[in-house]
Amino acid sequence: MQIYSLVSQKGGAGKSTLARQLAVLVAESQPSFIIDRDPQQTTTKWWKRRDQIVPSCELPELIDLGTTSLTDAAKRLRRKPDGVLFIDTRPAVEEPEAEAARVADLVIVPVRPSPDDLEAVGETLKILRRLDRRAAVIVNAAKNDSRATAARAALSRYPVAVCPTHLSDRTVYLDASLEGRGVIEMRGHAAREASDELRQVWSWIQEIQHEQ
Repeated sequence: MQIYSLVSQKGGAGKSTLARQLAVLVAESQPSFIIDRDPQQTTTKWWKRRDQIVPSCELPELIDLGTTSLTDAAKRLRRKPDGVLFIDTRPAVEEPEAEAARVADLVIVPVRPSPDDLEAVGETLKILRRLDRRAAVIVNAAKNDSRATAARAALSRYPVAVCPTHLSDRTVYLDASLEGRGVIEMRGHAAREASDELRQVWSWIQEIQHEQ
């Protein structure tokens, strides 16, 4: 079982969207799971919409921790021979997010290519370094290629892996969310382009994870 936690101190970075999209993508080839640790429960609400789709979509599976700690749940899930778990967190980096980082093989940090977001991500990365956790940054919701390129250049000052592929700002992500789907399950040109980007991002995440 691989475990990825999505962490960012900045709200609106796209943690929930990315967690859902990657979980649906992974479900094409292996079991995938989501744990929603954000009190806003946006991923849980998305999953409930997904649960109403006919024919049913069995994956990703939403795991309700109940009274079980995330650490204990992660230990149990590690015993599974295959599968991928994505942990969605709230916009903060305090003890609940630190716990999510500690149980993860890799922490995924989405960041929008705006000056405010690029400044804020530094504090998130600093905390992850103190926790001695590996992190990977994904430029998310870029309006165009030039902004994404400028964002990656700005992020190069941090000692962290930055994905060479960005995710574009597309309304198909909102459409997919409203339907309880992933973009790879949507139709149309925008969905195909979004799916291509997402697959490239996931391929890169797998590459750097296997480098350790």
